[in-house]
Formats: sequence, C-alpha cells, structure tokens
Amino acid sequence: MTTSRTRKAVADRVSDRTAVALTAEGRRMLEERVAAIRDVSLPTLRPLLAVHDRDERDVAEFERLVEEQGRLEALLAESITLPEEYDGTVRTGTRLLIELPDGEQVWIRPVHPAEAFLDDERVSTASPVSQAVLGTTAGDVVPVTGPTGTWECRIVAVGEVAPPRRRARRGSRAQA
Repeated sequence: MTTSRTRKAVADRVSDRTAVALTAEGRRMLEERVAAIRDVSLPTLRPLLAVHDRDERDVAEFERLVEEQGRLEALLAESITLPEEYDGTVRTGTRLLIELPDGEQVWIRPVHPAEAFLDDERVSTASPVSQAVLGTTAGDVVPVTGPTGTWECRIVAVGEVAPPRRRARRGSRAQA
C-alpha cells in the first residue's frame, strides 16, 4: 500500500528532471530485456566474434547489444518506480481506454519514453495523446493535436480492467 509519505517522496524525485519514473511492470520488462541480452544474446554472439573470417554484422550487433545493456542498466539504477494508485485521474502509468474519432476504442498507458517501446499499450508521455489525457477522468473529451492535425479523444475508462498479456510492439494509431 502506498502511503502519502511515499507518494510525496516519489513526487519530489519525479519533479527532479534527472529522475526517470518507471511503472513497476515497465521496470520488470526492462530488467527482463537486460537479462535476455546478458544471458542469451551476448553468449550466442560471443563465439562468432572469435572466428577468423567473422561477419562484421555480428560484431556490430554485439556492440549494439553491449551498449543497450549498459544504457538499460544505468537507467534502471537511476530510476524510481511509480506507486500504483488509481484514484480515477489519469497519471503517468495509469491504464485507460480511449475512443478515437472513428469510434475505435484503444487501451493506452502513458509512460516515460524509456519504457514506451515495450508493448503496444505504452505511449510516451512526450506524445500528443499522452499530453492530452494526463490529468483527465473517465467521460472527459480532450483535443489531441498531433502531426496529422487535431482530433478529439474521449476517455472511456480509467484503470478499471486488468492489463492484457504482453504482446510485441507494433505501430499504434493512438500514438499519432
């Protein structure tokens, strides 16, 4: 259970521009990515680097993965985990159902850009749709100004249904 003291401490650190605030699930998913790189990807590539006629693409992939692992480990070490609280207001990490202009309903979760790539539901807080929905409640209709113009978005539900199983990241209309 989150206390008001914990919320204040998190809010103080979040207001500090250097602190990255991750959802608990986002932190877990990033930790899994680091473990997959460390325990699977790098050990698979390492023997390929020792052969005389090695493929330089393997070297490039190895270097890219080492850099990604280091970047993610640093991010995890310096970040905080957002408390899970649902008071009906959309905040960073809150899961919500929005209705797009064509009537399609999409679940989204505004999150720090560092975890936005993890699945289709996560949308960077820097995106127009996240900026429009933060601070809203169910039933609100907000304008979203994106690269293709301005459109209205209706908040159908806020944090009411358990998240779906994780799926691979694809393009999402809600990010426009």
